[in-house]
Amino acid sequence: MEELSFIVDSALLSELGERLVETDHLALAELIKNAYDADATEVAVALKPDEQGKSLIIVKDNGCGMTFSDVQNYWMRIATTNKVGNEVSGKYGRPKTGSKGIGRFSCRRLGKKLKLETTGRKEDGKFETTKIEFNWEDYEPGTEVTKITCPGERTTTKEGKTGTILIIQGGDYERWNQRSWNALKRQMVVLVANRGVKRRGFKEDPGFNITLLTAEFEEEVITNPRDQLMEAGWGTLQFEVEKGGTLKCSLRAKKIGERNYTLKEAYPEITGTTAEIAILPDRREQLRNTRVLSLGALNKILPEWGGVFVKQRGFRVYPFGSPGDDWLHIDRDRGRRLGQTQYDALRGLADKLEGVDSGRALLTMLSSRSYIGSVEVTSPIPNFFDMKASREGFVGEKCVRILREVVRFAIDWSTIYRDYYLRLMAKEQTEAMRIEFEEVAQVETEPERIVETAAEYVKQEVRQLTSKLPREERQAGHALIRATNAILQSDKSTKEELRHLRFVASTSSLLLIFAHDVKGLLGDLDYYSTTLSSIAKQLTKSAAKKVFEIREEINESKKRFQELLDMNSLICIDSRKAKKEKLALKERAEKAIRCYMLVLSKYDIDVDVSRIPNQLKTGKMLEAEIYSILLNVLSNSIKAVIAKGRAKKIMISAEKIEKGTKINILDTGVGVQTKSSNDLFVPFIADPQGMMYPLLSKRINPEDEYIVGTGSGLGLSIVREIVNVRGGSIDFRPAEGEWKTNLEIILP
Repeated sequence: MEELSFIVDSALLSELGERLVETDHLALAELIKNAYDADATEVAVALKPDEQGKSLIIVKDNGCGMTFSDVQNYWMRIATTNKVGNEVSGKYGRPKTGSKGIGRFSCRRLGKKLKLETTGRKEDGKFETTKIEFNWEDYEPGTEVTKITCPGERTTTKEGKTGTILIIQGGDYERWNQRSWNALKRQMVVLVANRGVKRRGFKEDPGFNITLLTAEFEEEVITNPRDQLMEAGWGTLQFEVEKGGTLKCSLRAKKIGERNYTLKEAYPEITGTTAEIAILPDRREQLRNTRVLSLGALNKILPEWGGVFVKQRGFRVYPFGSPGDDWLHIDRDRGRRLGQTQYDALRGLADKLEGVDSGRALLTMLSSRSYIGSVEVTSPIPNFFDMKASREGFVGEKCVRILREVVRFAIDWSTIYRDYYLRLMAKEQTEAMRIEFEEVAQVETEPERIVETAAEYVKQEVRQLTSKLPREERQAGHALIRATNAILQSDKSTKEELRHLRFVASTSSLLLIFAHDVKGLLGDLDYYSTTLSSIAKQLTKSAAKKVFEIREEINESKKRFQELLDMNSLICIDSRKAKKEKLALKERAEKAIRCYMLVLSKYDIDVDVSRIPNQLKTGKMLEAEIYSILLNVLSNSIKAVIAKGRAKKIMISAEKIEKGTKINILDTGVGVQTKSSNDLFVPFIADPQGMMYPLLSKRINPEDEYIVGTGSGLGLSIVREIVNVRGGSIDFRPAEGEWKTNLEIILP
């Protein structure tokens, strides 16, 4: 009987390396996965063109490497079953990413030549390095794989480091572009989500890091996919507990930009503690960078690697952040449908953000697994974060309670801004639907009238359709019309209520001025009363003159007091009963200026309204609206010129233009940078440049801050809302000459 055996043709390598792995980025990803399976903690990948314009790829890791025997029995064996019987890595117990034994043949797709240098540790403790060169062009179809040899060498040393280096040359560099490079990063993001874990029976896994370098696509900047993962979600939250316990929070988020918050002297026990946390909702439209992080990868990452870890001196503390651990009580509070934060300061913030309800803001909080990051703990108090003997958690509950409180404060703060973001998105979607409706219905409508216009359109269409129905079937159409009328009435009522609430919110400046003047007036009256009592005993001619002067002072104070009361009553009146009128602008401007007269005279501030024509009137609007506009913009200008500290000038000019009334408020204050001017209209952003309030605090008396306001960041937001409701516009324009700021308002 004749015996036969299989012969392996070199064409098989083409099938394994080029057909099963369809693209270059997937081929390179397979090699990086091999490093992960080899318990590497770091792998560096470089891609660049060589002198001939071909690709040069270098993959270097610090994994367990291979001995000469491993190379011979596993690397050189096609489709080895080595990984089938070993489903987890030997050192850290990582679930292996490959099992077919063909990943190394990805090298064939990436280039014509491969240099392998790998160092493994032998059983006797020595380090064995193996170097081999592969020329894939030698493996031509029709030749037997087993008859082709590859030159190599091996050396043994007592000391060394394990790891593997792959150098791949001669590939098609033109096949690489930004798109394929981004696809590679998307493949890697699941691996770098491993930030460290302890598996039973294995050494603690410190995590996996990748650095990628390409000379063309990243402008020779080394990137780490983990860093990009942290920046790819909706937002990145950072905080630090500085000296004295001051908590400084920072948030970079989609459509929110950068936001900062400082809570002074709150957590001195954990001074020095820092954190970085990625906020990763499982909604594609809420991600900042889908080129790096896909929804599919996110669904793999969150269950295993989601959660906020705790680290001390760079080492992870368990079980914080492990699956099933809710040490921040996030999932508990979500289950209870807890909508309001426990922190008073944050409730105040929520109330000041447009559209955010402080009692419901936390209902948009994500699950605990959607927050990926770590807190590095430290304390000026010796042994405050003292590890248990089991190295599982800390001794005592106080340190954990304080740590939980600071992390939850930061997460609650970011959640309030995320709720604000969702409100902004809803407004954008509403605007998009309005535009779509206009295209379908062939009508134009203003944003504030979209419900009214759409309802009228529905009524018109229903009437036309109903008229074509038999009489007995028209009742349904009439019901639809009645329902539409109910919607219209509800919309009208809601708009009026919102307008009234807006006016009530704008009273803050007036109330502060009112309180300040009341205090001053009471002091004046006490003084005048004492003086009158003393001179009453001697009614000489000079005394009588003094009494007359005092009476004039009293009358003047009463006049100013009465003006404030009158203006306050205008703001607080029910807007549904107020009447819109054309208003003389100069008269209102002068009245608004008199409200600030005490601070204007004290700081020698000149306010010029001579360029407002006496007869100039605005379009029809509520008197409360024009005062809200003038008081808020004047307050900002006064603070700006005091902060600047030089010639303190403010000018209000106005003129009639085709669109309506154009008003310009100019001042010689600290000025506004173009890049931050839009931020000034966002609620709760008082000083995006971080310049005005530090200067102001040095140059203004504390009691005078109450007149001009302490910087809630609501003033210009209120002004913009009023102007928009009236169909106008507001923006900062270039300032010329001595002026540093030029705010332009156009009212139809």
